[in-house]
Amino acid sequence: MRRRDLLVFGGIVALIYGLRALPWDRLPGRGPRYADIADLPPFRRLDGVGQTSGTPLALVGLDAPPQDADQRRARAEAVRADPCLALFGNSGSEGVIPIAYFSEFRCPYCRALERDLDTLMADHPASFWLVQHELPIFGPASELAARASVAAAKQGKQPELRRRFMRTPLVAEEASVLRVAADIGLDVDRLTKDMASAEVQEEMNRTRALADIFGFIGTPGLVIGRTVLNGAIPYALLRQIVEDEAAQAAPVC
Repeated sequence: MRRRDLLVFGGIVALIYGLRALPWDRLPGRGPRYADIADLPPFRRLDGVGQTSGTPLALVGLDAPPQDADQRRARAEAVRADPCLALFGNSGSEGVIPIAYFSEFRCPYCRALERDLDTLMADHPASFWLVQHELPIFGPASELAARASVAAAKQGKQPELRRRFMRTPLVAEEASVLRVAADIGLDVDRLTKDMASAEVQEEMNRTRALADIFGFIGTPGLVIGRTVLNGAIPYALLRQIVEDEAAQAAPVC
């Protein structure tokens, strides 16, 4: 990526993350406004708050070899045909608001948002269910940690592993990942096999495809019911969005 592109990308990300500092609970008006995403019904974005969707597929994979870029575009188009299933799976319950959360272990804003999500889930455990999506964007170390997180879910220990990764300086090699895994009681041999499995790769590809169609240029990313946003937000705004989602008569998908 050229220096100019890096500067533009950095400026966009800084703008998105800077929105967290705004006093949303004290801004004039009746609360957040929403705009429908024309090519992704029934989803919507926060009106006037960054660009949270609509990344042109022509721009997807510009930094990848042509064959990889073509495959990435194809995966994005396949996910676009049924984004609800890719986002939330099929384990939800009627009346429960699904939340898809896209994160990266090196993202400091993800840590702040995760504390807010933990508070939300603890205060209203029967009202929401959270689907984790690992979106590594900072190179091989991030990719390694993300694969371990996805693989740990198969042993029912993804939350424990994620908490340890968040508290520990980022693991940068497989040996350090496996040490953390062993410390929390994971079957390390099984974890190693799962990390290299086609199933874990498929989930990573699906998350990347979702990020492409929703325009997540960084982390954190959220899809709360039908509301899509990219970047950390204050807890007051998070609560307002979930209240607005709860007031919707029809299910999200």
